[in-house]
Amino acid sequence: MVNWDAIPNKVFIREEFDDPHYPGSGDLIDPHLIHQLVALRLHTKWPIVIHSKVGGAVDVDGSWGHALHSYHRKDMGCKAVDFHFVTDASPREQAYYVSLFAFGGIGFYFDWHWNGKPLPIGFHVDTRPIERFQMWKREHGKYIYMLK
Repeated sequence: MVNWDAIPNKVFIREEFDDPHYPGSGDLIDPHLIHQLVALRLHTKWPIVIHSKVGGAVDVDGSWGHALHSYHRKDMGCKAVDFHFVTDASPREQAYYVSLFAFGGIGFYFDWHWNGKPLPIGFHVDTRPIERFQMWKREHGKYIYMLK
């Protein structure tokens, strides 16, 4: 369980990771994932917007449309988060920094919107085992995986 009081500068709070159908469920998020996200946030100094309000963090009962073996799901350990940065940095620079922080899975999304506006780039990150490491992007609704 995450010790929310130990998060430096309170860069994240539990509610940012809650499944909207289950208040308090942010406590289920993988502590290692939080540690990596805190390190990323402190390194870049860019605010991170967690996409929990659309099911992009903890998914308690699989009701957010994630695949059966999605790391967002409670039965898979709540090891995934979707987010975007608040920054004017280019998508390449953002992707570079995300790739430095040893996530087990990284997805790059160029078709996401937030508050009705398109995002230049959004990210899925997770702490899957290294044996399952994967990077991907989605283009025109199709997932393109970097590793076979």
